[in-house]
Amino acid sequence: MKKSVIAAAFVTVIVALLVAFPEILLNPGPLMKGHEALENSCFSCHRPFAGSSQQCAGCHKPADIGIKNSAGQVLAVRNRKALFHRALSETSCVRCHTDHKGRQPKYTLKTFRHDTLPASLKNDCIACHNDRKPADTLHRIVSDACATCHSTDKWKSAVFDHTRLGASGRDCIACHKKNTPSDALHRQIAGACSSCHGTTSWKPATFDHERSLSAALKNNCMACHANKKQNDELHRTAGTACATCHRTDNWKNASFDHSVLAVKGRDCISCHKKDTPTDGLHRQITGACSSCHGTARWKPATFDHSRYFRLDEDHRASCSTCHTVPGNYKSYTCMNCHEHSPSRIASEHLEEGIRNYNNCIKCHRSASEHGEGRRYEGGGEDD
Repeated sequence: MKKSVIAAAFVTVIVALLVAFPEILLNPGPLMKGHEALENSCFSCHRPFAGSSQQCAGCHKPADIGIKNSAGQVLAVRNRKALFHRALSETSCVRCHTDHKGRQPKYTLKTFRHDTLPASLKNDCIACHNDRKPADTLHRIVSDACATCHSTDKWKSAVFDHTRLGASGRDCIACHKKNTPSDALHRQIAGACSSCHGTTSWKPATFDHERSLSAALKNNCMACHANKKQNDELHRTAGTACATCHRTDNWKNASFDHSVLAVKGRDCISCHKKDTPTDGLHRQITGACSSCHGTARWKPATFDHSRYFRLDEDHRASCSTCHTVPGNYKSYTCMNCHEHSPSRIASEHLEEGIRNYNNCIKCHRSASEHGEGRRYEGGGEDD
């Protein structure tokens, strides 16, 4: 019995202290600057033993917010952003506002949730955001149906369905005048944006040169593409005849007919200098590209070794077997396979009246000892 009395007395003291000094025992932090005078008057806002229930509407009348202050005085400048408060209930303040977060008011605001609004305001964005509505042609057409394109978390980025514009939607320039390029192409087809562009983004665009261009521009690629012309020898020669090689869907891959270069086309290096290999073989035949290469592509190349020596029968050897000096394919030797002594070679050739016998392939163009090669004894173009 004695313990029960002590416990009851203890609870009574605690309750009395809570009621008498709540600002000391329960205060979670300093109030914002506008409420600092209430620091020691908890019951001005809170009902005793009612949890965190607040009585904001006792001072802040929802219908007066943005028009009058809490003392009932009319504000010099009305805050239209606060007018939506008149449609909210008196108990919904804590959904956006809090306190005991320090003296700075900005720390007492929570993120505003549009789902707290009544249906009448959810569908009437302009009631609160009239000052945010642009005055351009598009927004004059769509009136107040903001939610069709905009979400409640931010105005941008908006998603717009151009089909809502109907026939007026075909006049893209009415809304997108500042997006119109000023080049020759766009000056010619001004207004016909949908011929090339979609409604989701300006790029990539699809352009039909045959359907959209005048005859003057169809034959004058440089009017629009001057910045794409290369400054190499080939393009300087070709002038503005772009369509000879290029298609209208892209500049690459181009198809070039080398026959249009006539005699000049034999000078491959004038255009293909950067494609020239630097190995020993190509250094010794610089410029004679057409001896091995065709005009369609560099590879595969066709090199006719038989013009110099026919690789038949026992001569299926690697290049280095005969060409022992790296990179110099004019230099060769037959001695790595043919066991002839210099004196014997001299004797045999002198019997035939041949004194210049150091250049074997002058006479021996194949595996036969003499054969077809003898017709080259007198020299000629292959010496």
